[in-house]
Amino acid sequence: MMGEQTVSVIIPTHNRSASLRRALDALRVQSYPLRQVEVVVVADGCTDETVEILHHYDAPFALRVTEQSSQGVSAARNRGASCATGWLLIFLDDDVEPTPALIEAHVRAHQLLPGHVAIGPYPPVPQAQINFFHNKLRASWEAIFHPMLQVGHRYTYSDLLGGNLSLEAELFARVGGFDNCFVAHEDSELGVRLIKAGVPFTFAADALGYHHDTSDPDRSFLRKRQEGRADVILARRHPELIQVLPLAGFKARCSSLRRILRILAFSCPTAGDLLAACLRRELDLVERARLRRRWRRLLEDVQDFWYWRGVAEELGTRRALANLGQGRQARYDECGPKIKLDLHEGLEAAERLLDEERPPGALICYGQQPVGFIPPKPGAERLRGAHLRPILATDLAVSLLQALVLEGAITAPTAADRLKLSMSIEVQAARARGLGPVDLGLDQYSDWQRLDGHQAENGRVFWEQQGRIKDLGHKKAWLEEQRDNWWRLAEERERMIREQQAWIEELGRDKATLDEERQHWQRLAGEYRGKPNGQQS
Repeated sequence: MMGEQTVSVIIPTHNRSASLRRALDALRVQSYPLRQVEVVVVADGCTDETVEILHHYDAPFALRVTEQSSQGVSAARNRGASCATGWLLIFLDDDVEPTPALIEAHVRAHQLLPGHVAIGPYPPVPQAQINFFHNKLRASWEAIFHPMLQVGHRYTYSDLLGGNLSLEAELFARVGGFDNCFVAHEDSELGVRLIKAGVPFTFAADALGYHHDTSDPDRSFLRKRQEGRADVILARRHPELIQVLPLAGFKARCSSLRRILRILAFSCPTAGDLLAACLRRELDLVERARLRRRWRRLLEDVQDFWYWRGVAEELGTRRALANLGQGRQARYDECGPKIKLDLHEGLEAAERLLDEERPPGALICYGQQPVGFIPPKPGAERLRGAHLRPILATDLAVSLLQALVLEGAITAPTAADRLKLSMSIEVQAARARGLGPVDLGLDQYSDWQRLDGHQAENGRVFWEQQGRIKDLGHKKAWLEEQRDNWWRLAEERERMIREQQAWIEELGRDKATLDEERQHWQRLAGEYRGKPNGQQS
């Protein structure tokens, strides 16, 4: 029955007519029946040709256009939701190009899991010109989406991303929509309220869109400044989040440069702005020198300054930062575990108990041996049975193996042998931890798509391959440029060597001439000294 009702796609836009047209063109070829699709575009203070394009756009779906003064993305999304008539709301950013199966995947996710919030991936499209910043940007987006693909992922408020998101219209109205006070992290704030309301999240991997992100370092600095202001408002709205927000890390250990920038953000913002501007110019020089690590540290230092610059604008003083949330902050780590799980009774029994109780944290043991503690996480969903096995396989793997040994579940001849085996496990685990995690490669983008044989699969694979081909082409061009540079440097070096040899030969000839002149003058001086005085005069 749901599949026969209207689905509303809400797109807020502000002076990006070309991106908006690309998104609308992609919606024309959706595999979901277009007669059941309604697209609501909210023009938020547009001064370009956006409205004119919308009025003349020939859409095969119901297209509704509404205008408002420049009020921000939160107000635009809320305005679109109030105008929508569909049972399902799909929020899509205007710079996200949906794949043909996006709407169908969102609808299927809600048919399988009613009452959930579905989050769709939207990785950035490879840029025509690859540089350090674009590589870091792609890695950052990958780090966001990849964990949600893992079975048993424990969702947090920050997993909610408004660029490709769907939820039922009734649920959106019940939680109050987006908060108009936020210019950044408005989706995270909505995620906090949804998690508090007990609304589960799900990751719709097939609801894929491609993000035509045009960010650069300067835009990232502006974004960090907005995030700093937004985090202060978020902490005031939800004080329990203070301990997991960057706000709690002002006094954390960091480099001397970062410490100076943080202090300047509060005490002397004008000087901090000048220093940050100088560091911004240094970024370009460091990138030209291909010093990747130095560039990354420098970028993070400047971004950190602009974050605290936004915090300082919202709070004013460091004392206000220290007082933020005092007396109201919920200390989750002092609440203690809500439930105790004995794995000796079986994993299935422990999972059923978690699903029944839904505690914020749990103390885990195996018989008489403690395994570990799953602490409550502010802003995270309560524990479910699906969370247990991934946690045991990662965070608590070593302690679980030790508990199995000490309890005799893993056979050893004597108690002393079991103790030695337990200590050996701990030593080997410490060595393994020293290796560190392996960085995920760009090829993991393909992991976002679980092959199910639908029509859009070939298209997605094709565009992924095109992106990789572009990347390889850029890398090849860069290597050829480096090779040409080295050839030029080698030729220049040979030319300089030849010039220097010529100079040496010329200096040798000059030296021989000077030696002859010196010997000639010495002979004349000897003849002059050998003459009588009368002849000399």
